Amino acid sequence: MMNKLEMQIQSVEIRYDNNPNILYYNLSCSLLNVYKGRCDLFLVNSNTNLKQELLIKHNRAIMEGNLIADDHFFQKFSTLFSMKFDKPGRIELYIAENLKINNQGVLEIKNEIITTIENYKINLPLL
Repeated sequence: MMNKLEMQIQSVEIRYDNNPNILYYNLSCSLLNVYKGRCDLFLVNSNTNLKQELLIKHNRAIMEGNLIADDHFFQKFSTLFSMKFDKPGRIELYIAENLKINNQGVLEIKNEIITTIENYKINLPLL
């Protein structure tokens, strides 16, 4: 059982939706500890009414989630994400649900899961 998901950031887009007036970052990631896993994360600031949760689609390791950042940190990401790094950034998600992963790293779930993201870490290689 596992409740920590490790992923590598493949690309980052900044997006703006006029209605409901929201600026966010779309982080496209590949999972490092789940075989063939992919995750799209939406990093938003704290004044949005989104929940910090992760949707894991039925019988595939395809995930979508929302990360909420304090406004002060959200502003800093525009600078950090615009820098080019030699190595890709990494994200760790700590979720409420314990996921069953077999010895080959394959996710084994029977139904779609929506789980709370209890904590997350973003690591960007500055040097």
